[in-house]
Amino acid sequence: MSLRVCYLMPRLPLTESGVVVGGCATNCVSLALELKRQGHQIEILAPVPKKSLGHLSCHPLAEIIRPIPSFGAGLIGKGLGAIHVLRQGLKKRLQEIRFDVVHSHSGTYPYAIVPLAVNHNTCVRLHSLYCPIGAEGGVYSRWWEKPAAARFIFNKLDRVIAVTDNVAKSIQKTGLPSGKIESIPMCVDTRRFYPREHKGPSRYFPSESRGARILFVGNSSKEKGLTELIKAVKILAEQRIPVFLVAAIENESKIRQYSQGYHFAKALIKKLWLENHVRLLGLIDPIEDLYAESDLIIIPWNTSRGPSDFPMVALEGMAMGKCIISTRVGGCPELLKNGQAGILTEGFSSNSIAAAIEFAIKHPEIQKQIVPGAIEAAKNLSLEKCGGQMITLYERLISEKMPCNE
Repeated sequence: MSLRVCYLMPRLPLTESGVVVGGCATNCVSLALELKRQGHQIEILAPVPKKSLGHLSCHPLAEIIRPIPSFGAGLIGKGLGAIHVLRQGLKKRLQEIRFDVVHSHSGTYPYAIVPLAVNHNTCVRLHSLYCPIGAEGGVYSRWWEKPAAARFIFNKLDRVIAVTDNVAKSIQKTGLPSGKIESIPMCVDTRRFYPREHKGPSRYFPSESRGARILFVGNSSKEKGLTELIKAVKILAEQRIPVFLVAAIENESKIRQYSQGYHFAKALIKKLWLENHVRLLGLIDPIEDLYAESDLIIIPWNTSRGPSDFPMVALEGMAMGKCIISTRVGGCPELLKNGQAGILTEGFSSNSIAAAIEFAIKHPEIQKQIVPGAIEAAKNLSLEKCGGQMITLYERLISEKMPCNE
């Protein structure tokens, strides 16, 4: 049975080399391409910045995306603008085609209002939520989080999909009936990300660098904790523990808070005399080469309110057999099996991050014990498995609506 599925994304920025920016966007795009590979008719409706449109020409997304213009300025303006243009774009598209499933994806619940534009008698309406409701931190938290409003919107959908147990628990706290909640985790493409040895000269880490090669990938927002990681490198340097940090920074979104964080990080590196210990790069493609050069991948987040509850960087690194060091935030303890598939810090401070890195360096046997569990955990979150779960859910919900269609 070939399904007609429409995915909705609040934004879909692409780098010049075609890298999809953001954990939610990456997961959504990966699922869409997997469903297409399985023979389903799928398209993605998303606001795409003008500069990114040209990057689509040679991208696999070109065949399935229907880009709509971006609207609004700033985080709040872009959020409200995305809801508006998505709803208008979906209504227009519904005049041309009938979908079996309309499925929105986002980190926050208000975007779940968009699928409600579809007739519930003829189409399955879902939303995948990537961030826990009510978590501390994040730029939207003070006014964007309204449990009663979330419950009201989610109740009108066929199902809400939680990408982690942590997100599921936060939805349950809104009072939404448990029968409305499904759990399908974020996934990783294990055909692309798998264990491999780095061969040849270093491209990203200086060839003369000594000690552990540590990696940070993400934007420079406060939520991602880059500042604390840089301070942790300073602590390690003062203790004469050799490390070199490469930070691959996402600046494609051009969000003011992220740009400010980037410039602050550059200034901090200079202030702390860390130029010989830290290198800032843009996003790298193919990123698997960067993972392969690294020893430790660091997730120094202080909240999963804004980022996805499962860090996509951690998923990809685990699949490649790398040791992940993460703060105990959001779904990270769940993903790392409470320390069996990665190392968890004691807190969010630079001291606790430095202590975890030092522990990993001084106990290489622990890394060897952790890596097999990380690879196995990633296999259980493979794109094929999660895509299969999603199709099974779609087909079950469609069959439940069939009496309404007769």
